[in-house]
Amino acid sequence: MAGRSLPDPAQVLDRARAAGFDAAGIAPVSVPEHEEPLRAWLAAGHHGGMEWMTRNTEVRVDLRTRFSWARSAIVVLRSYRVDPGRSGLARFVSSYAQGVDYHDVLLERLHDLEAVLRADDAGLQSHAYVDTGPVLERQLAEAAGLGWTANNTLLLHPQHGSRFFLGVLITDLPLEPTPAKSGSCGTCRACQPACPTGAFVRPGVLDARRCISYLTIEHRGPIPRALRPAMGQWLFGCDLCQTCCPFEIGASDAGDPAFEGSEALLEVSLSSLLRLDDAEFRARFRRTPLWRPRRRGLLRNALIVAANGEHFDCVPAAVDLLGDAEPVLREAASWMLATLGVEDARPAIATARGCEDEEWVVAGMDEDLGRLGVR
Repeated sequence: MAGRSLPDPAQVLDRARAAGFDAAGIAPVSVPEHEEPLRAWLAAGHHGGMEWMTRNTEVRVDLRTRFSWARSAIVVLRSYRVDPGRSGLARFVSSYAQGVDYHDVLLERLHDLEAVLRADDAGLQSHAYVDTGPVLERQLAEAAGLGWTANNTLLLHPQHGSRFFLGVLITDLPLEPTPAKSGSCGTCRACQPACPTGAFVRPGVLDARRCISYLTIEHRGPIPRALRPAMGQWLFGCDLCQTCCPFEIGASDAGDPAFEGSEALLEVSLSSLLRLDDAEFRARFRRTPLWRPRRRGLLRNALIVAANGEHFDCVPAAVDLLGDAEPVLREAASWMLATLGVEDARPAIATARGCEDEEWVVAGMDEDLGRLGVR
């Protein structure tokens, strides 16, 4: 570092805020205290089908394992707010996902920050992450003084609550970490009973396999039938363990225009969503968070929402999906029609069952025909 002029940490944080972030902090690149809890969580299978979380554990707890030059991490935070007057598909979507893809917005701003820092130091080494690599964003944010981990496993900031996105800029700047914030949920356990699927093993520990957000976004196969009724009207994500949090009541209302409601959501109804083919789905949702589960996953979720909310206008589309190329959709369509008690759909389900070559789909259709009175 001889001859290299290092920026003042306070100046770095000012520049982060000027790049479009609400708050910023500096964290060490190694958080070894989180390795044992992470490995225990993974060993218990609480990560569900997110196998990518089992890889690169050593990098997650010490970024120097991948970036030998890393000396500090600049952690940034940007708030989003929910629109209380949501319409269209937006009323079934978690508040964070109602605008454009946050990865794109935050990465662009992190690159802007990178450029500003590099203007002063041409030799700067850095790498930006926004939920796109083996980085423990929440743990780094906590170490950077941006809040504390709540009982709902989310990071809580005293002014911004938990409705915000995090980004990380790994650098070779040997910056002093910002002081950690003291805070806790105290005796509050409001988030635990608020989860309708019972995803919390205990305060601060989440079993993703029962989490509505995981099931609607990351889970790739059929959602367990026993969990479907408890999922309510959530098409993508879930806000329940946040909306019940007392820290959300007094949180700042400041949002970001970049995350305001997307026309892709406002212009589509649940029944029209169920009519989209792959090309139409891509054209409408490719640049939004709802692209993540792809057509198969989002239409699977829509069928569950339609059943739980008694959206009978979706019945014709569900009947058509009994013949879809995706077995997940054929099974979910059968379940939806049986859950709504659509007796007129019995011949269509029986015909689909006769053509079905997936044993698990056949088993589901047999169960559904039994519910509709066909033995």
